[in-house]
Amino acid sequence: MTKRPSNAKAPKRVVELFAGVGGFRLGLERAGGFRVVYSNQWEPGRKRQHAAEIYTARFGEAHFDNKDIATVEEVPECDVLVGGFPCQDYSVASTLKNSRGLVGKKGVLWWQIHRLLSKAKVPPAYLVLENVDRLLGSPVGQRGRDLAVMLRSLDLLGYAVEWRVINAAEHGMPQRRRRVFRSDTSAEPRCTKPRARPT
Repeated sequence: MTKRPSNAKAPKRVVELFAGVGGFRLGLERAGGFRVVYSNQWEPGRKRQHAAEIYTARFGEAHFDNKDIATVEEVPECDVLVGGFPCQDYSVASTLKNSRGLVGKKGVLWWQIHRLLSKAKVPPAYLVLENVDRLLGSPVGQRGRDLAVMLRSLDLLGYAVEWRVINAAEHGMPQRRRRVFRSDTSAEPRCTKPRARPT
């Protein structure tokens, strides 16, 4: 086995939530310098967990959890947390009338990411979160409110947030797939308490 040079940086530890079939992991492994220490994928109401089966067939079962994220008490300490939280309540696959945003059955799952971040003894220094671009206009009656709530909740946890709409077609993929990516950096690395609300 080749020994790592002593001056080489250790790979960044990654926690992957709502892992799907492993898109984030594949990208990070191709980029290099990242090591997944925990991943979770669960599709409620399904006997057969197709995405989890594909994920484990590709990446193996080490550090993989196939259980309801609401039952996950904590995740391992990590440098980066990534997640593509469920999009059904924001997606164009749903009618505008039925798009429930943050209060929808799947939309509320965003708060599971927030809960795990809030409980972390040592919060990750970086977050990379992804969803459909219709999130920007959600919910219909108060366009943009859901994203604003998410951004503010991350700000209160001490993260400085940037977001962009990225179209996969502009990066060599054979389809137009527009997604909102949020990159969040801890403004106070190693902070252990949420930032106080302004009075």
